[in-house]
Amino acid sequence: MKNILMMFFLLAVLAGSVFSQQSPVLKLGEKKNALKDFNVLKNTIEKQDPVLNRLENPVQLKKRKTVTSYFGAGYSFMIFTNSFMSAAFPVLDTRNGSFLTNINLFFGFAIAKALTLEFEPTILFTSNNKQVDYKFSPLYNTGNTSYQYGHTYTNGIIALPLALNVRFFPLFKQKGFARLFFIGGGVGAAWIREENDVYFNDNPTSIITSSGNQVYISGVSTSQWAPLFKAMAGFTGSGGQFGFGGEVRYNIIPLKQDTSIPFATRFSKDFNSVDLTLRFYFSL
Repeated sequence: MKNILMMFFLLAVLAGSVFSQQSPVLKLGEKKNALKDFNVLKNTIEKQDPVLNRLENPVQLKKRKTVTSYFGAGYSFMIFTNSFMSAAFPVLDTRNGSFLTNINLFFGFAIAKALTLEFEPTILFTSNNKQVDYKFSPLYNTGNTSYQYGHTYTNGIIALPLALNVRFFPLFKQKGFARLFFIGGGVGAAWIREENDVYFNDNPTSIITSSGNQVYISGVSTSQWAPLFKAMAGFTGSGGQFGFGGEVRYNIIPLKQDTSIPFATRFSKDFNSVDLTLRFYFSL
């Protein structure tokens, strides 16, 4: 009986030893199989739900391009502040539909994070058939006769301002639209030419005179160079490849006066104006 019990005890110990050696292997195999099943399930879910897959990957945000140079063109609605200039060359002449055209080109580049330097040539031109009356002092001399009054039959002007502008962006650290706001100024020079067709007589208000003492001269012209100063404020382009902006300007252009000849640019003491400008930008 003792021998039988001893035999059973040895078989139990042997069986336990074998089981204890195989158990870790079984458990490791079970873990590997479970991990494999989990990966298969995950791949299946990602294929069926691409949104989940995108959410697991970090989103790569595109950085805004830093614009270091730009060019473009603009159009300005120009209103002269001097009475002689505004009378002779209004923004719009409703009688014949002519209007003051002011086109500017520009090229600029950043010289600091909040500062740009810009070169801007402009062409301004218009013509109309408004009558503008001038009283000369001293009298206008045609060679044989002197006249006290002149009356334009047509008026034409062309101007070529050249300016160097500086723009400062005080809110450049802002994230929204406010970062595009700027203030600035410019200096330069302007070449101005005016050409008129004129009746000269002694009538203060009309090209017709009862005395018959009058003369008509076409193509009378004058030109001059003048210094240019400007102040401006507005919003510039968005900083992308293409953008547009708007600004308000005040131009200061003093003129050389001569009240003995029939020109608005000679009777006026200045060529000052307020401009409302729309500009289109292209970054380089």
